[in-house]
Amino acid sequence: MKRRIFIIIPTILILLFLPGCWNRRELNTLAIVQALGVDRTEDGEISVSLQILKPSAIQSSTSDKASGSKSVWVVTSKGETVFDAIRNASLQTDRKAYFSHNTVYVFSEALARSGISDELDLFSRDSELRQLPYVFITRGKAEDIIRSDYEQEKIPGQAIEKLAKVSFAASKVPKIQLIDLLKNFASKTNDSIIPGIELVQEDNKEPSEESLKLEGTAILKRDRMIGWFDAKETRGVLWVLGKVKSGIIDIPTPGNENKKSGIEIIKANSRVVPEISAGNLFMTINVHVDANLGEEMGNTDIVKPERFNELENRMGSAIKEEIERAVDKAQNWDVDIFKFGTEVHRKYPKEWPELEKNWREEFKEIQVTILVDAKLHWSGYLNKPILPNTSEGSG
Repeated sequence: MKRRIFIIIPTILILLFLPGCWNRRELNTLAIVQALGVDRTEDGEISVSLQILKPSAIQSSTSDKASGSKSVWVVTSKGETVFDAIRNASLQTDRKAYFSHNTVYVFSEALARSGISDELDLFSRDSELRQLPYVFITRGKAEDIIRSDYEQEKIPGQAIEKLAKVSFAASKVPKIQLIDLLKNFASKTNDSIIPGIELVQEDNKEPSEESLKLEGTAILKRDRMIGWFDAKETRGVLWVLGKVKSGIIDIPTPGNENKKSGIEIIKANSRVVPEISAGNLFMTINVHVDANLGEEMGNTDIVKPERFNELENRMGSAIKEEIERAVDKAQNWDVDIFKFGTEVHRKYPKEWPELEKNWREEFKEIQVTILVDAKLHWSGYLNKPILPNTSEGSG
């Protein structure tokens, strides 16, 4: 009996001092933020736009347009800092902003060109603000993106998140999370890329009905945006980084140069090999790509061995050209978006401290060799075009 009492009493005391749910917050007291945009006003203040979920509207089975009610509410507030602007949102909503479900950060180009490290400080310092949301830069105002609608999703912020996740299908924009930026900022040599997002006017739509689209890639030197890469230049970067998972390469059809053939990327990988010789730095980019013939717009019998081989060679040349464009532009802009510095540091740890002191100049002078091993494996279920070329005969 005494032994039981000896066990029960301490147990009761421990339970009394456990914190339990003392700090619980009910959902009906929170403003759940799905997406966040940051702009800078003309007078230098920070403007923060919060896309807040409306649970009652989300549960409705009818569409937003039919019910006349949107699934989100956007609050825009200003302050001298990001933290101040977020707190000032409480002057417009009676619920405390809750960021644990936030999946998107959008920054305006105007803000990014002046540097975004200050604005990112709160996101990396505060435990409630997650580091996994996807990051975007828009040519216009971030507020416009946060306030936009999306046809396929009730919650626009979720639509933007899904756009980021499916970007691998084309490999023409990068998929970047906040944690990726923070890692680059922690490096003394790595620079960053961030996908662009914009509102576009579709045909047969009202002027007010604009759609969201991923477009272009913002290039950052340290934390400051300096320009844009187009789709091919972006994929050139992704080839080097080993981030190309899928996509289509359009190239002229052998034997019918006015027509295009679409090559589907099935698998790709890359390896960057630095070498120091006679005091000069060399970099070899090895890229291996497996692909299939997905489409031939023409009537050439392209599966003939000589033409199939030519198609394979043209695919390799197209990939090499994309990488060359990206490397040339990056070296002209002094931005190491390929993480060459990391590779040099890994292979030459003793020489690295001296190279790191003047890495931007070193990076500009790197002699880059690009080796592409492109393999075309399959032509689909057609061995011949749908409409054969009569001048070539039936064989």
